Amino acid sequence: MKTASFLLSCALLTACGERYSPWESDPPSHLKNLTAEQLSALNEMPEQSFPFTVAVMGDPQGTPKDLQRVVDSINRRTDVKFILVLGDLTDYGLLHEYVWAGEALKRSRVPFLTVVGNHDAIAHGKQIYNQMFGAFDYTFDYAGVKFVMWNNNQFEFGETDFSWLERVTDSRSVVNSHVPPVVDVHTQPQIDRWLDVNRRADIIASLHGHRGTQIDNGWQENGIPYYIVPKLSGRRYSLVTFHEDRSVSFQYCRDDCGELQ
Repeated sequence: MKTASFLLSCALLTACGERYSPWESDPPSHLKNLTAEQLSALNEMPEQSFPFTVAVMGDPQGTPKDLQRVVDSINRRTDVKFILVLGDLTDYGLLHEYVWAGEALKRSRVPFLTVVGNHDAIAHGKQIYNQMFGAFDYTFDYAGVKFVMWNNNQFEFGETDFSWLERVTDSRSVVNSHVPPVVDVHTQPQIDRWLDVNRRADIIASLHGHRGTQIDNGWQENGIPYYIVPKLSGRRYSLVTFHEDRSVSFQYCRDDCGELQ
């Protein structure tokens, strides 16, 4: 009986195709060090001038087919310079979820840069993210704009490092993180400190995910635009255009987008 059960289990696993153990944490070699790979590709792009448009998406967790379709939609555009993915690539921090997301993003014809989300840190997710992408906090420049990629998932990583944000932000900065500056993961005193750091640095904009499928998620504070992209499920994403006068245009997209207004 035990032999028959074992053989049946093997047959079922074979029929379902390749599966990953929930304890596995080593990504395939072609999906390692993606941040460095994508930054290198971004630096090789010849045109870095205003205005420029980036595609921004958040929370593709659990929807690998939708993520593929969004990437394919962006690939049909000629105005997008790169993609920002604002965390929660996975639901449970499992390797097969990371592989799904990585394979979908690798379809992109333009570079993609990510921040880590709270769901990405479940189980062995921190280790997998670090191997697959790289540092949890980093910055990069494009056309003189500094994109600040900030890990602020304090339930999973410990108290948010506002001092790092303060050190790296200036008037050229666009801050990108998974969690937005609303009372949820953070307390009101933390939100007040965060908004004050942004105000004193006079940042250009602040972009986030984490808040589900709501699409009316933009506001201004101290002249700084804050924008929360909706969960990607249903093929949602946004286009954000940066102008030389520091103004920023936002467009919500579902499947294909029209031309930016």
